[in-house]
Amino acid sequence: MGINIKHDGHERAIRQLAASRGLSLTDAIGLAVGNELARDREQERKDDFMRRVREVQAAFEAAPVLDPRPYREILYDENGLPQ
Repeated sequence: MGINIKHDGHERAIRQLAASRGLSLTDAIGLAVGNELARDREQERKDDFMRRVREVQAAFEAAPVLDPRPYREILYDENGLPQ
């Protein structure tokens, strides 16, 4: 299957990438496309991670407060020593 690049700027960029990496035009296109797909997958992983973080955060925010005192008051005595 062939690909016909009908954009002069894109063709120049492909040729430049191929020359700088010592690749064929086909391999240069494959490399560029592969890198873009990897970038997309990485962004999807980050988005999924942040979605899970927000879910956990929402669960913590919805949990009842067991002790309303500030954490320093709970963890340390009046002298600043751990309880």
